Amino acid sequence: MDGLSRLSISSDSSSERSIHQATRNTLSPSERAAFLELKRLCASNNVYWKSNGRVGGQITAQCNDDVTLLRFLRARNYVPCAAFKQYTATVTWRQQLKLDAMYTNADIPHFEAMRRLLPQWTGRRSCTGLPIYAYRVSAIQQCDLVSTAKSDPSLSTVFLTGEYAEQFVQPLCGRLNGGNAAVAHAMHIIDLKGVGVKHLWSLRSYLQKLGATATAHYPEAVEKIFIIGAPSFFPTLYSFITKLFDANLTSKISVLTPSNAFSTLTRYIHPDDLPQFAGGNQEWDYGCHPDLDAEARVMVGFALAEEWVEGPLKFMESEDGGEILAVGTGGKAIREKIIVRVVGKGGLSDSEEE
Repeated sequence: MDGLSRLSISSDSSSERSIHQATRNTLSPSERAAFLELKRLCASNNVYWKSNGRVGGQITAQCNDDVTLLRFLRARNYVPCAAFKQYTATVTWRQQLKLDAMYTNADIPHFEAMRRLLPQWTGRRSCTGLPIYAYRVSAIQQCDLVSTAKSDPSLSTVFLTGEYAEQFVQPLCGRLNGGNAAVAHAMHIIDLKGVGVKHLWSLRSYLQKLGATATAHYPEAVEKIFIIGAPSFFPTLYSFITKLFDANLTSKISVLTPSNAFSTLTRYIHPDDLPQFAGGNQEWDYGCHPDLDAEARVMVGFALAEEWVEGPLKFMESEDGGEILAVGTGGKAIREKIIVRVVGKGGLSDSEEE
């Protein structure tokens, strides 16, 4: 089985309403009223987030994406004023960092170095069509984090990978799911095998700062976090570690044991889309480029699937499909090249690579 044949939107987790299913048409009356009030607050105060799409062949300039607004609204329990405050702070943060320009002009080798320090997209989707990310903590060295913190104390460039998720992975997965429901969540597998107490403790300040910024500016981006391979000392540290992060985030963490890891993971992820290190069949390992399923390979083209394009990518949605745009800088040259055109809900145009 491949692609959407493995997807089942009504999975075991249906009781936990995902934002990617909570479109304007499925909100309760009170939630819809809160959503409309948040949109009104943004419009009346001229607060806009740059759109990731095209209208009439032109890139849309200012727009507030409904799914992004819903993420902030849910993070604040559907209180419009609280959601607006957090959303405004994030828009200001992005403007101060010039995050859109930073992503578009990112140095490709530096981008890849940052990507290897953070959870990575495996190239597959969960049973509900969400991208699957993996993080192998034993592969992260403290010296790399120290070097990153010295060169970038605010860790702003670390969030280029967050932009990779929002500007490429999520819209691509939404298109793969049929284009009927946007994707705003991801599932994460964190592998702690081979991690000692000293190693884990050395990462705490970095992870705390990373978690705080992600919670503030990328709220409700995670549906579930599964921890596998936890060492024997982990329960002792776990209660302390959870205090470093937002309670809403830690409520999504499940620490799995060797006896229940596979059965739990395969409730949400098909075995063929689960990496081998987590007990599945996918031949993908941490640090590798995405390993796409058959349907995704058809959509993006086998040339891209077999020889992945490094650096920042964008999926620019349009009324008749979309485009995968490679951006970033290599040396002094600025890269801005359409590498794939997608028509309709999937499939390539006659000119699939330019």
